[in-house]
Amino acid sequence: MQITKTVGNGTVIIKPEGWLDTVSSPELGDAVESVTEAGSIILDFDLVEYMASAGLRQILMAHKKSQSLGASFSIINVCPQVMSIFKMTNIDSKLDIKAKNPA
Repeated sequence: MQITKTVGNGTVIIKPEGWLDTVSSPELGDAVESVTEAGSIILDFDLVEYMASAGLRQILMAHKKSQSLGASFSIINVCPQVMSIFKMTNIDSKLDIKAKNPA
C-alpha cells in the first residue's frame, strides 16, 4: 500500500491507495500516529478499492487520534463498495464520511 501525506494550513490529508486489509492497514495507522498537531485530519479514500475489518479498526483509531489532538476528522471520496461497509457497520452515522462523486 502506498500512502501520501500532505500537510498545510493546519490540515493533514492522508491518502492511502489500494486495499486496506490486515496486511496493509497498519501502514495507515502509522501515518495517522505520526501526526503530532493538526486542526483537521482528512482521510482521502479516492484510491482505496477495498476495506476489511482491520481497516475499520484503523479508521476508529484515527478518529480517536484526531480527538486527542482537538482536530476535526473526516473521510472523503469513498467508493460505493467501501461506503457499503461504513453503512453496514453504522459508522457512517458516527463519523463525517463523504462518498465519491460520480464521474
